[in-house]
Amino acid sequence: MEEEKPKIKNKYIVKIQALLDKHFFRIFADSHIVYTLIFFISAIIIALLSFIQNAGDFILFFAVTFSLTFIFLMFFGLSSKMDKYLFSTKVFDRNKLFCFLIAFGISLVLLLIYFFGASSSQLPIEFLGWDLLLPPLLIVIYFGWNLTQIFFLKSGFEDLSVKINNKVLGKSNKEGYISFIFLVLGLAAPILMQLGTLFGFQSYFEPQNEGDPQDPLYWFIAWNVIMFVVIAITSWRLISLYLKSRKNDTPNIFSSMFYIFIHIYIWYRAFSFIKAFRSETQSTAVDIFTSMMDVLLMVATAILVLRGLGGKTKGYKIFNENNLVFFLFSFTILYIEGQIIMVTGAGALSGIFSNQNQISLINNFLILLITIFFYLWYSEYTLERRGFIMRSKFNSEEVVEILKEYREHLKNREAIDLNKISDYEFTTFLEDKKLSISGIETFKAEPKAVLDEELSAQETEEQEIELIEEEKTPLDKNQVDKNHIEDEEI
Repeated sequence: MEEEKPKIKNKYIVKIQALLDKHFFRIFADSHIVYTLIFFISAIIIALLSFIQNAGDFILFFAVTFSLTFIFLMFFGLSSKMDKYLFSTKVFDRNKLFCFLIAFGISLVLLLIYFFGASSSQLPIEFLGWDLLLPPLLIVIYFGWNLTQIFFLKSGFEDLSVKINNKVLGKSNKEGYISFIFLVLGLAAPILMQLGTLFGFQSYFEPQNEGDPQDPLYWFIAWNVIMFVVIAITSWRLISLYLKSRKNDTPNIFSSMFYIFIHIYIWYRAFSFIKAFRSETQSTAVDIFTSMMDVLLMVATAILVLRGLGGKTKGYKIFNENNLVFFLFSFTILYIEGQIIMVTGAGALSGIFSNQNQISLINNFLILLITIFFYLWYSEYTLERRGFIMRSKFNSEEVVEILKEYREHLKNREAIDLNKISDYEFTTFLEDKKLSISGIETFKAEPKAVLDEELSAQETEEQEIELIEEEKTPLDKNQVDKNHIEDEEI
């Protein structure tokens, strides 16, 4: 019987699969698709359970159990010996389900013990009880994730801005003219978005029926006025940065593109805020668009966070290309439960909000404030680090880099002799000045080569003195002895 030949996949499917594996941590790969299905099913169940009254404690238990299960799978995936069981290319491999059930069973037993035997009333330290510890922790995860979102999204915004800057200005000899055009486009983009929102959605906030309150329309108009004030402040910032780059003779479109991307995010958060306000004051259906955008943003920031985290922890071997996805699933489940628990309540925490609209109001308002202040600070910081404007501040690592470059400059100009000024003197100088010396070889004591050179030089000097003494004439020696006798008489 002939062996079945493997099916040859279409080259476009292979490329798409490779792209998905790269940016989505293999969650759609044959080796991981089962875990992805389990994750989505568990997330849907958590969402459906939130509609059941007085189910807060059970939802909390269910969510934490699945989150802990993925954490155990993450640790299982640290060992390469487990790859053939956890990450086989066969989609529905019973070994995968068996490993998942083992991790789930361990999590289930541990959390049953914790929930039934470790409430705040049963422990000497009450705060360690699940009813006091877990609910606030999940709320912190939810708001912490959202409030720090911009710090991770900015990496994507910067990468796109750099690529556009290099693409447009790469072969152009009219950099100043092009940078001015993009400055105008950057200033116009948020104004046009806000005007489109004002005239395009005004009817959405007007009273739908006779006798409906006018408050949503008044708040919508007030919100537009505030947003135009925000645009004016950030526009002035962009103009000042443009003038600084012109003064530094480094015209660019990076600043304008980064400004546009930030304002798209600001607009989305501000509009989500005012829509949540309208939904709270009027009985409306669930906003599917806003919910879907929140999910997409959550996934985008999760990918950026884990890409950065994976790079920083690569040397410590905490994550690898296979087990990193389990951390994503675990954290996302806790994020979802953090939002739900504020409505359903759990443990000693009663429901803080009556619906999701109230959570969205607070969440988007805080994110909006942080994003605006972040842009006002970071827009100048990143331009300084990229050399587009004159730098005014340096951290210790940057000072070290400048000193290293200056040292190389002096060496190339033959202004210093590195045979006399070794790496030891340079590192000692940095240590004396309390500067970071990461990436520079340091010595606890003088290196042997330096000590050998000094000893050799000392021996050579002594030998030269002896030769001089031997070469002196008898007359010279008599003169030295005579001078010595006179010194003693004196």
